[in-house]
Amino acid sequence: MTGERKKWITLISATLVAPIFAATLTATLLALLIFPDLIFRTEVTSGVYRTATLREMATSLVGFSFMGLAFGFVIGWPAMLIGGLPLHRLLVRYQNTQAWAYALAGTLVGTVVMVIYFMLANGWRDPVAVFLSGPVLLSGPVTGFLSAGFFWLIRRPDRIPAP
Repeated sequence: MTGERKKWITLISATLVAPIFAATLTATLLALLIFPDLIFRTEVTSGVYRTATLREMATSLVGFSFMGLAFGFVIGWPAMLIGGLPLHRLLVRYQNTQAWAYALAGTLVGTVVMVIYFMLANGWRDPVAVFLSGPVLLSGPVTGFLSAGFFWLIRRPDRIPAP
C-alpha cells in the first residue's frame, strides 16, 4: 500500500469512526450520570423496585448507546465534516498536531454544535432553559473532546511529514 493511499484511508476511517464512537460513549456515560435509577433498578410492580441484574443493566445501557450511535450519525458526521476536518487541516498546516490541540479544537466544535442543536430543538422560545439542562450540557463538549481524541489516535497527525 502506498503512503498516500494509507494517509487517505486513515483520514477517512478517523472521520467516519471517531464521531460515532464518541457519541455512543458519551450517551452511555451520561445515562449512568443522569438516569442511574433506570439502569440500576427495575420496577417489579407499580412503585416497587428491586436491584437490576447485570443483564438488565447491560440492556438499558445498550439502549442509551444506540441513541448515542444515532446522534453520532445525524449530528456527529456533519459536525466532523463542517468543523472537524477544516480544523484538522488548519492544525496540520500550522504544524500544531499535538493531542491537546485536537482535544481543545474538538471541545470547541462539540460545544458550538451542542448550543446550535439545543437552540434549534427547543431553545428559541426559552434560551435560558437550554443552559439550565444540567449534566446534558456536558454532551457537546465531552463528545467533541472524545471525537477529536479518537480522530487523533486513528489519524496520528503528529506523524504527518511537514509540507
